[in-house]
Amino acid sequence: MQVVILSVILALLFITLLLVYLNWRNKQPLAISGGPDEVLSQASQLLNRGKDAQAIDYLERAADMGMAHAAQFLGELYSLEGTHLFDLAKADHWFQQAARLDEQIAELQRQMLKFKVHPTQEAGKRQLEEMLKPGADQGNSKQQAELGRLYQESPLLDPDGTKALHYLGLAAEAGDTQAQYHLANLLLAPHHGEPDPIRARALLEAITESDPLAKSQLAQMLLAGEGGPAEPREAERLMREVAEENDFALIELAHLYQEGTALPQDIPKAEECLRQALAMENHSAAYRLGELLLKHKRDSDSHREAIALLTPLAEQWWTDALFLLGKAHEDGLGTRRHLPTALSYYRLAATDPAPYHLTRVDELSAKMGSYELEQAESLYRQFLTEHPLSQEQLASIDLTHGLRLFHEDDRGRRHPREAIAYLERAALAGENLALEPLHQACVETGQKVDAAIWAQLALTDQFYYLPTGELEVSLTRLKQGFSEAEEALFAQRFAERQATLAAN
Repeated sequence: MQVVILSVILALLFITLLLVYLNWRNKQPLAISGGPDEVLSQASQLLNRGKDAQAIDYLERAADMGMAHAAQFLGELYSLEGTHLFDLAKADHWFQQAARLDEQIAELQRQMLKFKVHPTQEAGKRQLEEMLKPGADQGNSKQQAELGRLYQESPLLDPDGTKALHYLGLAAEAGDTQAQYHLANLLLAPHHGEPDPIRARALLEAITESDPLAKSQLAQMLLAGEGGPAEPREAERLMREVAEENDFALIELAHLYQEGTALPQDIPKAEECLRQALAMENHSAAYRLGELLLKHKRDSDSHREAIALLTPLAEQWWTDALFLLGKAHEDGLGTRRHLPTALSYYRLAATDPAPYHLTRVDELSAKMGSYELEQAESLYRQFLTEHPLSQEQLASIDLTHGLRLFHEDDRGRRHPREAIAYLERAALAGENLALEPLHQACVETGQKVDAAIWAQLALTDQFYYLPTGELEVSLTRLKQGFSEAEEALFAQRFAERQATLAAN
């Protein structure tokens, strides 16, 4: 009996010692081994098992050994809102350490700052300038290129454009292709002084094999004879190279072939380009191909294909597709001629009140009797029932008509004041592309407060706004001229429009 009791006691003692050992071993810091992928994988496994403290310790030791990715991971962990780890001060510390350890991570963080999506820092352009200038002045070509680009986009920092030219020039001389591309564009449209298309063309020619954007820009210059003689054959070659993997470049090339001005007209080549873009599931290519088949083909099969391409777009409220379907039914292209159907499509297209839409509705209605008009009305209402117009679709239609009025209508006239109502309705429905032209239209018509509001909203939405600096300059000038009453009105209306946008 005593032997049994002793055996039980020894067994319990063994189990206790084993548990103590295992507990001790689990508390020992894991050895850092492998590269960044292995370290981050190990940390992720610890986090997934709920061992947050061990994962943090592991990452901190890796970061202290100089592993930038571990420091970046720590910054991301501490910046996760709604978790027990959330601590912006710690996040900022580790983000800064990651940036010090690795230039690529530093560049990524500067881009996040630029577009105002950094988790812990809210930087203005002057702060970015301060971050970049020391390295740029010490000869870091990447930071020279980045600083030159910052100046190019920021006339408030570089009013006469000399800083942009200086730093982009330094980076371009060091062989930075992005700097060469942006320098070429700056030379074509300098903030001050005369353009230098000859030098710009030479810069683009030097980097066409390594930069698709440069290749496309150079092709446009060769077509126009800018910076040297026109070279349409070379331009066509470059554009075909760009278009090999770019559906929008294919559509642009198809337009040139179809138009027949910059390049010789070649409808088969235009059709080939559009079919390639269509294979990439580009909806604009479907519309363009449908238009080409109706306009340039004479056989019924092509016309039926055009209707098949245009119908899904029409059901999504592409108003020009609706108009072309009206044309097909009016002329009997690919379908039987039926004027009530044609009129119903023309009326639907006239949701976008383009003059040629409205004119076609009036002209065809005048040719039809009461019975046909009733048929057209019935078909029109049936389409509205089956394909109700969404707020997003209406905003797109308003944007299209607003831009037409602002830039130039079908008769070559501009109507900036009339454009404002359409652009404002589009903007408040969430169509961000309306913001900048809406600002410009308000400036032209002397509506200073509204102009400032739309500029401020555009600058706030960095994902939809491509910075050139012009909006910032305009907004600064407008606000500097505000009276106290205008400042108060700006604050009130800006808050109201922000609330409307948030609700939509």
